[in-house]
Order: sequence, then structure tokens, then C-alpha cells
Amino acid sequence: MAKNSYLELPEIAELQKQFFHSLNLGTGRAMLLMKAHPQLDFSKELIAASVKNLANDAQSEGSRADYLYPMIRRAKNRALIEKAVLQKLKKKKSDVSDLNQLCDLALHFYQDGNLHARDIFLERFEKSFEDGYELCGNERILKMDGLQGLFKLAEKIGRLPEEEWAWYEYRWDIDEFQDANPALDVFKEFESAAKENPYIQNYFKLISAIEPFQHSRRKEPSAYTVKDVEEIINRPYKRAGFRSVRTLKMNPEEIITVARNFLDEKEKLRKFKYLRFFYATKFPFDYAPLLKIASGKKNHQTVAVNNAVLALSHFSGDDIRALALKKIREERIPREYLHLLVSNYQTGDAEILLEVIGRAKNFDEVHLLVQGIIAIFKANPGTDCKAPLEAMYYSMNCSIHRRDLLEILVQNAVLSEEIVEELAYDSHKGIRKLFRQIKRRRATPSSINRHGPDQTI
Repeated sequence: MAKNSYLELPEIAELQKQFFHSLNLGTGRAMLLMKAHPQLDFSKELIAASVKNLANDAQSEGSRADYLYPMIRRAKNRALIEKAVLQKLKKKKSDVSDLNQLCDLALHFYQDGNLHARDIFLERFEKSFEDGYELCGNERILKMDGLQGLFKLAEKIGRLPEEEWAWYEYRWDIDEFQDANPALDVFKEFESAAKENPYIQNYFKLISAIEPFQHSRRKEPSAYTVKDVEEIINRPYKRAGFRSVRTLKMNPEEIITVARNFLDEKEKLRKFKYLRFFYATKFPFDYAPLLKIASGKKNHQTVAVNNAVLALSHFSGDDIRALALKKIREERIPREYLHLLVSNYQTGDAEILLEVIGRAKNFDEVHLLVQGIIAIFKANPGTDCKAPLEAMYYSMNCSIHRRDLLEILVQNAVLSEEIVEELAYDSHKGIRKLFRQIKRRRATPSSINRHGPDQTI
């Protein structure tokens, strides 16, 4: 991006719009815009992205503070942004995702020399134990104040009624603090402080009774038995879930038994649950019964239709493709029916998918489409994935799925150079890692011979 010393107002407004769109997505284009236009004021946009976590699923993605702070440091009106963020933290009562991001930013400010950030942070931390306020800052206070932060946290919890202590059991925070400070004997210091303060002693007793978290070796998942499947079907829930890593280990005879149980089942809800099993593994008979359900109306039978569509994703057939094209044409956001193309994709379908993505009017609608589109191109590798997946990249604010689609673009050697530049500043650490992998591979002479000079890696 070339730097411009002078821009007309419409150009400035357009750049600010692009900047905020990138912040919404969590992509690195925002940082590249800042570097290219250091004279522009992006304060308004950075404040909006800082006081509210803009991720599609903020709980899963976590705080974007590490993504935002380098831009805040670079911002033309950094002091204004920090003041606005701290004021919001001081007043914010609930929404744990936003609170976590605000607390993380306050920690960044403090560690970079803003001592007022610590005062505001501690003021909001104190309010965590008042009615109407959600707890925030329990991890950050240990990073900000060390042992004294631990004692503050322990005393606040130890003052609560005993029946509430268990709600504030954060043994893992203390173990992580110990790992980060190997020169300290954290529990010994904690025990000494507990002798002097009865409230700290209350919390020390609680924590001491909890076994430290240990990463256990993950057990190899076993195959489902027919009995296992029936137990899941019998659970009093409308939905059922099965893991393909376990269905793939089943012997064919048991899968056939489950299929016969499905065909014999008369109770509708139970029958619909079986369909989820046949998304995790292929239905062993002719797909006609699945197609009949998938062709039904999406009203009270929506779960049945959705499950049948997923089960049909393992099959190819002209009638399945015809249903897919019909539903994609009829429904504005045909999220489930995209899965019918997984085994029925044909040359030229990328244009259909690109048009479908264009129908989405907001981030949520784009996100509804992403699983189906990713499934299609995982099953059907080729260069035609480029346009649909890049359209998703530029219009979806879920970094978790963004990582998935970027990997497909890399595997098919069609990732645009413009996007590669942005990856270094993405909100997702896995995507930043992907950028480093790309750079390393490009720096290795053998990678040129292996992948060709015009390919991404």
C-alpha cells in the first residue's frame, strides 16, 4: 500500500470504512492501512473495536486485545483511545467477553507505562464482588500485581459466604502463575500470607484442597458399539451427536445393525437422531430413505431435514444434485443444502457458491454458509476454490473458520499475495503462525522446486 500525504475527504472516509471492516473481521488489513496512512485518524474505529469484542463467537475466539494493542500504540490519538477504553472498563457491568478484552487492554496499557490503567483496573476488579457486576480481571491481577495480586484475589473471595467460595475456585490461574514465576514458591508465600489474614486463609484452604491441573495423555477413542449408539439415541434430548473418529473404527456388521434399527424405527424423534450417526459414517444401504426425508419441508421437521441432508453428503447421485440445485435456488441462505454438493460438486459450481455468498447481508449469514463451503472444497480440491473462499475471507468475522479456509487456499496454491501480507497481523494466533510457515517455506530453496515458482508455498 502506497503512502499518501494528502487525501480528499471521501477517500479518507472510504479508508476508515475499510479499516473498521477489517477490525470487524479481525484481519491484518487494518494494520497495513495504518502503516500506509500514518496521517489518518482511526481512533473512532479502534475505540469501537476495543470496547466490544467483534468476533463472531467471542467466547470461543477469546480476547482480541493482542491484535488491537499494536494498532492502538501506533494510533494518531493513542491517549484518547486509552482513556475511552479505561472509562468503559470502569463502567462495564457484564458481558464477560467484552470485559476480558477490556481487562487485557488495561494490562497492556499498564505494562507500557500507563499507571492510571492500573488504578482503573483495580477499581473495576473491586466491583466484581458487588451485586450486578460480573467478575473480571482475576487472571490479569496476577500479571499486574504478582503475589500482591494473588493476595487481593484471595482476600476478596475469602470474604464471601462460604457457600460461594467454590464458584471462585481458580486453581489453574495460580498454577499458571507459578509456572510463569519459577523463582517463587507461590504456595509457600500464599501459606505465609494466610497465617496473617483469615480471609486469605479461607481461600488458601479451598485452593489447597484442589488437585493441580495436569495434562493427561489423551486416550485413544474407541469404536462405538451398537449399545453405545442406542444409549445416545435414548437420551432425552432432541439432538444427538456422534464422532466420526469412533464410527470409523466400527466393524461393518455393527454399522449395518444400526442402519436396520434406523429403518425399523417408528418414533420420529428417535429416527431423526439416527441420521446424525449417518453423518459421522456412511449409510450402508441405498440412500433413497435419506433422500425422501431430505426432500421434505423445513418446518416442524427442520431437524430431520437437516440431519438427512448431512447424511446424504456421503453420496453422489443425479437426484441428490438436482435437490441441491433446487434448494440453493429457492433458499436465500441454503446453509444445510450446500452439504449435498460435497459428493456432487461439478466444474462451474464455484460460480454458484460465489453467488450464494453474495446473498448474505451480514456477518451472521456469512457464517451460516462457511461450514458447507469448507466441506465442499475439502472434498473437492482444485484451483476453483479461490474465488468463493476469498469471498468468505473478506466477509466473515470468525477467525476459527478463517484459518480453515486459508489452509485450503494454501493447499491448492491459490492464496492471493495481498492476503498473505495481512496474515502477519491477524487476530488469530494460528493464522499468524501460518504466515510464519509460509515465509519459512518460501525461504527454503527446495520449496521452490517442490511447489513451483508461482505458488504460495
